Amino acid sequence: MTPVVLLALFCITATPLFLAVRRGLIHRTEREIRRAGAALIAERDALEAQANELEAMQADIGRLKARLVELSTEKLILDRRSGKRAATSRRFIHEIGRFEPGRSQFTFRLAMAPGFLDRPDAKAVVHPAIWRFENEAQVWATDFGAAQMLSRSIFHDGVGVTITGGEDPDDVAGASAGGGADAGREAAAR
Repeated sequence: MTPVVLLALFCITATPLFLAVRRGLIHRTEREIRRAGAALIAERDALEAQANELEAMQADIGRLKARLVELSTEKLILDRRSGKRAATSRRFIHEIGRFEPGRSQFTFRLAMAPGFLDRPDAKAVVHPAIWRFENEAQVWATDFGAAQMLSRSIFHDGVGVTITGGEDPDDVAGASAGGGADAGREAAAR
């Protein structure tokens, strides 16, 4: 056999051999891709199951939070001793400022503005349930005007709170005992 015939025979047999090897490699790659795809599908299914469990837990948490808010409101309303509603027995005090020499304490009555919570843009400063009870602001300021300004800057119509009253300690009968508690504090501060 001549080298040309051998070369032609080699070329004829090498092409199917090359194609067979290439086909084997393609099948092996396909099996690897299928295995990886199956693993990814299994991971996706596991993640979907976990996501469904997480959504169910979040829904349970939301329900529990709502129930907790209900219970805290009921606890606020119910009297601990007798279990009856005690709207007049509780008083909420909102303190503004702190005692310092030269400052006096002024007291203002607070109430929720009628119909405020029915407005669509209502944003109450504190929990709406406390407004069933007596609320007062105790403001530490140098004079009555400053106390009014401080209280009205925090509790104003925009947050649905109305301020009534206001006791000027200089006008209150408690000042007749030598200045009352404020005079005692000032004397202690000296």
